[in-house]
Amino acid sequence: MHGPSPTRDPVFSRPLRPRVHPVGTGGRLRQFRHDAFDRNMSPLLVVDHVQSAGPEIEPAPHAGLSVATLLFEHAQGEIETIDSTGASHCVRPGDLHWTLAGRGVVRQARARGDALSLDVLQLQVNSPSDLKQQPPTSFHLAAADVPQIALPGSRLRLLVGSFGTLRSPLELPQPLLILDGRIDAGATFPLTLPAGWNAWCYAVSGELALAADGAGSRALPATTAVTAGAHGADVLLRIRGVGTRSHVVVVAGAAIHEPLVQHGPFVMNTRQDVMRVVRDYEAGRLGRL
Repeated sequence: MHGPSPTRDPVFSRPLRPRVHPVGTGGRLRQFRHDAFDRNMSPLLVVDHVQSAGPEIEPAPHAGLSVATLLFEHAQGEIETIDSTGASHCVRPGDLHWTLAGRGVVRQARARGDALSLDVLQLQVNSPSDLKQQPPTSFHLAAADVPQIALPGSRLRLLVGSFGTLRSPLELPQPLLILDGRIDAGATFPLTLPAGWNAWCYAVSGELALAADGAGSRALPATTAVTAGAHGADVLLRIRGVGTRSHVVVVAGAAIHEPLVQHGPFVMNTRQDVMRVVRDYEAGRLGRL
C-alpha cells in the first residue's frame, strides 16, 4: 500500500456514513477510516468519536503514528492516559493530549469521575518516516491555554498550528492544524489550506457547507475531506454553518506520500519495519504499564 498521489486542484472526497459501534452501556462510537476517503484523509488514519459513560480501554501498543485525545468542552468527567515511557496525564474537558508512538509505545486511557458523560475524539495520525524511528513522547495542552479565534458568527479554538497572528502553544513535531468550535447558521469561517495539505472537516453536530477555490461548494451533513492541489497555490476553504449552530472540528496537515504498511496498530513504511515492531512488542521492548 502506498501514500496518496499528488493532485493539482482542490478535491472534495465523497461524503461518508461512519461506521457506528456500541460501546459501554448505551454508548456509541462513530468511526472514520482513511481508506473510505480515497486516501484524501492523509495524514489522518482513523478518527473515533466516542460518546459514553466511560468504558475503560485496554492497554494497546502503537508504532509509527500518533494517538491524540480531544475531550470536548461540554463533556463530564476526565480521561487518564498512561504509557510505557512512564508518562501520565489527566485529560479534562477542552484538553488535547498527544502521544507520538515513534518506534513503539504501550498506551492506555481510563475514564475517571463520579458523573461520566464523555464526548471525545481519538485521532490516529500517520507519522512521516523520520518520526517513525524516534523514541516515543507525549504532549499535553490544557483548555485554559488554548487560543480563541473569534470571528462574526463563529468561535473556534486553535488547538494545534497557527491562524493569522495566533499560534497554539502546543508544538508538535509535524505541521498540523486542529480547530474545534462553533459556527452559527449563515456564518462563514475562512481557512487557508496550504498546497499539498488535506483538511478533514467534521460536523460533530449540526450541518455545514464547504466551498473551495476551483472545487465549488459541497453540503456536509457529517464529514468530508478536502485535498489541496500539491502543485498549485494555497486554497481558500470556506466553512459555512447551515440551519442551526454547528459544532465543527477541522484537522489539516501535509499529505504523506510514502509507502504505508499497516499491521493493526503498527504503521510503518516497510514490512521489515512492521515485523521488527512486532518482535519488539512480543519481547517486551516497547515497555510495560
